[in-house]
Amino acid sequence: MGVRLPLKPKQNEPSLQPSSKRARIEDLPPPTKKLTPELTPMVLFTGFEPMQVQQYIKKLYILGGEVAESAQKCTHLIASKVTRTVKFLTAISVVKHIVTPEWLEECFKCQKFVDEQNFVLRDAEAEVLFCFSLEESLKRAQVAPLFKGKYFYITPGICPSLSTMKAIVECAGGKVLSKQPSFRKLMEHKQNKSLPEIILISCENDLHLCREYFARGIGHQKSLQQEYS
Repeated sequence: MGVRLPLKPKQNEPSLQPSSKRARIEDLPPPTKKLTPELTPMVLFTGFEPMQVQQYIKKLYILGGEVAESAQKCTHLIASKVTRTVKFLTAISVVKHIVTPEWLEECFKCQKFVDEQNFVLRDAEAEVLFCFSLEESLKRAQVAPLFKGKYFYITPGICPSLSTMKAIVECAGGKVLSKQPSFRKLMEHKQNKSLPEIILISCENDLHLCREYFARGIGHQKSLQQEYS
């Protein structure tokens, strides 16, 4: 139990903040095929330029697939590499497949949705950098959400934003507390194993909000990034 401080982003490190650019999907052709809901891929794209996403979405619609409204409803995430975008960090906890754009291109070529196995995203450089296995992370997430049974309190000055952190935590099965827990409540949850663990996430600008915790012996621990790996 302790306060976890996210690592400061390194220079040139992909941002967690969602891009302000969004692909325009108005006037796209309606699906030419009607699939049953259980066979309809619900797709999100991350790490691509808006115009490229628009072209991908056109092909997806023609095949009968749909763009997911949120990560929680997503079955397929299409990416060319591992990124620290909001879509990637939320979808990794809930999607069945993370595939490369070649999967969609092959589907369009065959005019049907093909098996994803040959198009699974592999990014050895990122896996070494972040010390994780994407394949193992997906398997673990499908067995049990990473943050299941854990409560989080996120201080308001956190960067990335509170809403972003909340989305990442909740997709991984955690619950975000709206009210800052007292030291007494923290100790109650620590001593009673039947109660959920409470994890505090803060930043340097909000350390004054954690002064009581530090004074009573709750210190810094590893970052959320390390926890997620």
